[in-house]
Amino acid sequence: MNTTSNPRTKQQWHSPGGISFFMLCIFFLFPQYGSAQISPGELAEPHAFLEGITNCTKCHDLGKGLSNNKCLSCHKEIGVRLQKKRGFHHTISKSEKKECYVCHADHAGRSFELIRWPDGRDSFDHKLAGFILRGRHAQLDCRDCHKPEFIKENLRKYQPEIDLKRTFLGLQKSCISCHIDEHGAQLADDCLQCHTQKAWKPASKFDHNRSKFTLTGKHRSVDCAQCHPVIKKEIPVGSGRVGSMKFTGLQFATCASCHEDIHRGKFGADCQSCHNTKDWRRSSRKNFNHARTNFPLKGKHKKVNCSSCHKSGSVLKPLKFENCSSCHNDVHAGKFGADCQRCHTENGWKQVREGTFDHNLTDFPLRGLHQNVACAACHKPGAKDRKMAHTLCSDCHQDVHLGQFSRNGKAARCEKCHNESGFLPSNFGIDEHAQTDFQLAGSHLAIPCTACHQMAKTKTGKKVRRFIFKNTNCSGCHKDIHFGQFIRSKPVKKCENCHVPKSWIELVFLHNRDSRYKLEGKHVGVGCDECHKQVKVKQYIFTRYRPIDTSCETCHLSRPKTEVK
Repeated sequence: MNTTSNPRTKQQWHSPGGISFFMLCIFFLFPQYGSAQISPGELAEPHAFLEGITNCTKCHDLGKGLSNNKCLSCHKEIGVRLQKKRGFHHTISKSEKKECYVCHADHAGRSFELIRWPDGRDSFDHKLAGFILRGRHAQLDCRDCHKPEFIKENLRKYQPEIDLKRTFLGLQKSCISCHIDEHGAQLADDCLQCHTQKAWKPASKFDHNRSKFTLTGKHRSVDCAQCHPVIKKEIPVGSGRVGSMKFTGLQFATCASCHEDIHRGKFGADCQSCHNTKDWRRSSRKNFNHARTNFPLKGKHKKVNCSSCHKSGSVLKPLKFENCSSCHNDVHAGKFGADCQRCHTENGWKQVREGTFDHNLTDFPLRGLHQNVACAACHKPGAKDRKMAHTLCSDCHQDVHLGQFSRNGKAARCEKCHNESGFLPSNFGIDEHAQTDFQLAGSHLAIPCTACHQMAKTKTGKKVRRFIFKNTNCSGCHKDIHFGQFIRSKPVKKCENCHVPKSWIELVFLHNRDSRYKLEGKHVGVGCDECHKQVKVKQYIFTRYRPIDTSCETCHLSRPKTEVK
């Protein structure tokens, strides 16, 4: 059989099913017949060292055919790419699950090309290799790039016998891996930021406005070489040698970095305060930025003619401008100090700032609700420059308590109970109440303020909430349910002698300590109501505690008991 003349026959013999297990057994049992009778053909030149029936299992598995694993055991440079998930073989392995022999058939003769190009090498889709050919790259022959001097990767580390003149592996994507860096490593490796693959010159994508120095005015027409000198150190480009222009490390912080300062520092380093890049010799006062001086022009100062301030005609002669009074007359004659800007702005002398004036600089800082009060509410028209009384709240506000807290003819200090955040609620609480003559305790703590401090009429008929009381006895607020028993008989007793604020029925009364009649013997076990009966006086019914006759006959004579009289 002539296996070198029919490509299809070569493919069949190379396929996994082309060599059966039976045939392989014949190879090993009768080697003198196997090689001559059944061999599909000579191996290609790169695989010639594997020629011979005894080497079949170096590529083929018995009964299975060719093995990808055995291919990769030799072609480690491909295995590394598959493992690192990069390169052409990794790309096609994701979309096409093919065996190695599909593209790399063998046994077709020594001169047979092991790489199969389905549509021809020139039609290969280079995108599959991870690098799209554009511009001039698309016009090059494969071997213009795939040649040993451009291979930066150490392929012999994985495949010592690899032929660098035949392989398509080992190239890198960076421009400088194939091209010489004409800029001498001054700029980044990404050449495509400025250049295109269509042509190296001109650098059509370069935009000087993206650099640290934007070109304006006449700078746009200046030749590059006037600012970017050629570096003395030469670098090889092509067959000749040229010098690289300097692109980094240039000084351009001030105009004096490139231009001579004809004013010799008299106006400082900021030339643009008077000049611009359109024309150095044309300097206009309109273009002069007074804000770069120690006295920025604001408001109406912008409209003042230069000669009104620079009366000598020389703008170089320094002027005094520490205070407004350096140029303007102080109509307040120093009454408000030298800092006119506390009240006025450059927008107009008569226009007093409303929202920006810092009232905290005065003797009366604005806090709380005072911050929202219009100036005219306190400073009546024509009275803004007059001092106002503000020591007491009553200097501006009406005393709603009608003098209850005044002492010895002096008005009360409202801030003891109130603040500028709002008249209500007051900041007078339990702790403050404890400082008065009546400390809140027990159930009194739960009572609303208005329950005790109610509205009352004054002698003039005005209503006012009552805060000052003539006395703070319990009877001042509470009804005497004992109907005077403890205040009409001596010794006089107060409610707190027996009761506590927590609860009326909770007593601190001890009979043997607080009464004249000591309970002894069986009297100790007698209920209170056995001796203290309810009585009726007029229309009132109450329990009798005082006075009671303490003689034995009062309780122990055999006579009917009267529960209610």
